[in-house]
Amino acid sequence: MVTLSIFGLTICNGRYILYLQKEIRGKELGDDKLATISDVARLSGLSVSTVSRVINNKPHVSEDKKRRVQEAMDALGYSPLQAARQMRGSGSGNIAVAVPTIMNNFFACLVDSIERTCRTYNYRTLITQTYGAKDREEEAMELVRMHHADGIILCAIENDWKKLKNYGQYGKVVACNEYNDDRDVSMIYGKQYEGFYEASEYLIQKGHRKIAYCTGSHALSIQPQGINIDSDRYRGYVEAMSNNQLVANPNWLFSGIGTLEDGRKVMHQILELKDRPDAVIAGSDEVAAGMVMETLACGVHVPKDIAIMGVDDQPIASLIQVPLTTIRQPIREEGEYAAKEMVRQLTAEAEETVRKELELELVIRQSA
Repeated sequence: MVTLSIFGLTICNGRYILYLQKEIRGKELGDDKLATISDVARLSGLSVSTVSRVINNKPHVSEDKKRRVQEAMDALGYSPLQAARQMRGSGSGNIAVAVPTIMNNFFACLVDSIERTCRTYNYRTLITQTYGAKDREEEAMELVRMHHADGIILCAIENDWKKLKNYGQYGKVVACNEYNDDRDVSMIYGKQYEGFYEASEYLIQKGHRKIAYCTGSHALSIQPQGINIDSDRYRGYVEAMSNNQLVANPNWLFSGIGTLEDGRKVMHQILELKDRPDAVIAGSDEVAAGMVMETLACGVHVPKDIAIMGVDDQPIASLIQVPLTTIRQPIREEGEYAAKEMVRQLTAEAEETVRKELELELVIRQSA
């Protein structure tokens, strides 16, 4: 593999991997070597097994030996998590993060939260952009198989899940933001069904009866709850409508919508409908912003003529001309939990997985 490093950006065979470098250098070892548990043992004058017992809080170790080990660790800049990685045979100290694109503010904030948390535990992050392509996601997974990373955090799922899960034999896998019904992999995500049900109910209680729905997914389908993010969002919308004796017109459902320009185009289509909706759930703040821009350009009033609701609560939501009512995703919390769970998986003796569900919040502004 040909690599070139420029300003911390590692280029591998033409692919870009953001390599956030942070070396923990041993103060007593010089700048070209990391401390090991053997170095701690040598400096403290104790055996490796005794140092291991101290690090793992085992009983029957004298206070004097604990003090000597701690002093040696402090002098060498050696951390317990570093020790755990070495004793478990995982030496890279890297955690890979696969994300569709860091140009999207949602994923930029998510990656920032993951990276900041990993750094507090002395792990480096290898961030790869998949651009929604299956082959690029597989390239990211190869970082684990080739032992360039001890585990990988998936911020989206592009491939068949069984194929991705199979990489668990080489390192730890944690899903963040996306999810399915697999209980063998830790997953951190927001309560999408509840959030979209509440948002739809809010619009209905405001008097809206003809509510359009947009999604970045390329297909609209309802599966059993907890299977995937897109299905749970759509289910929340459909069930809120149904429970209020409302039915969505198929002409008001839009899929594969993900950019600001997409939002402008969809709103243009909506405004040309003879039977047009009086509200729309846009799927993302970026799409909603595009819709607001198009309505203003066409002389349509928001929310009097049509209400527009965003998703995520990105910075743009409060900055555009008509500030967006939006479904806030717990982006930073998701990233922090995912990073901590990955560290736990890499350092803990127990092999159990977790499913962490976080609350979504409806943020009410002017657009709806």
